[in-house]
Amino acid sequence: MPLVHSEKIEENSTLLLWKLTETETELRNSLGSMYNFHDLESITHPQKKREWLASRLLIKTLAEQFGIFYEGTHKDVHGKAFLVNNDSHISLTHTFDYVAAVINSVSSVGIDMEKMDEKLVRTAKKYLSDPEFIHADNGISTLCIYWCAKEALYKLYGKKKVSFKNSIYIESFSQGNDQVTGILTDENIIVNSRIYIRWFDHYCLAVAL
Repeated sequence: MPLVHSEKIEENSTLLLWKLTETETELRNSLGSMYNFHDLESITHPQKKREWLASRLLIKTLAEQFGIFYEGTHKDVHGKAFLVNNDSHISLTHTFDYVAAVINSVSSVGIDMEKMDEKLVRTAKKYLSDPEFIHADNGISTLCIYWCAKEALYKLYGKKKVSFKNSIYIESFSQGNDQVTGILTDENIIVNSRIYIRWFDHYCLAVAL
């Protein structure tokens, strides 16, 4: 997979973005036995299998850059991925064209990537608060930032049943901003996050720290 982007974000986080070009067989051969067989076999769609394998191959590469012996990943009860036998925090995202991963040695991290699409306009009321909806004004690139930022913060938090519309708020931002601020509330818990925004072709990528 050709490396598209590599970046150290703040002191403890590293991001890698790869273009997904390999077949499922090539990815299996490259990854070897270092993946959760049962997780993979539960996926039926061929493209989704490629994306899953590619994301694990990328996190293996990223872990090895940190001197971590990669033994695979496992999921907690909320579905959040963790490295086996290592305390570093990871997050993964994959699309039809790209796969991205981020690792943080000391604290939780979240990542998401989304292509600009009209569906973001159709569904905006479901994931935006009223002030966010007014600010977005049906602009697809703005809606894409909102969605990716919220998803990245949701994945940083790592627990299910959090409302994107009512529990995750992204402060208003200007076009061209490469960082936004997010706040997640869940009962008595408040999570403040710096969310870094990057664009690749028509894809928005967000990393929440």
